Amino acid sequence: MHLIPKFEPQKLTYGIWEEHTPYENKLELIDGEALWGGEERDRFLLALVYNVGLKHLVDMLPDESKQILCQICDKS
Repeated sequence: MHLIPKFEPQKLTYGIWEEHTPYENKLELIDGEALWGGEERDRFLLALVYNVGLKHLVDMLPDESKQILCQICDKS
């Protein structure tokens, strides 16, 4: 399933949660990488952002991170 985070939060279904939560819903930190990094981590992160919404994500970021995000968006 292809998730598209939007401005406002979106509800997760059990199916989305199962598809985007790795290792039977077990979170791990290995050598400083959450969930071994890579595709599993990215799918889980996308599901969380989908669930909280882009506005909340940006609102919770420190100002320095918001500035960096604006720079990244300006270059895209």
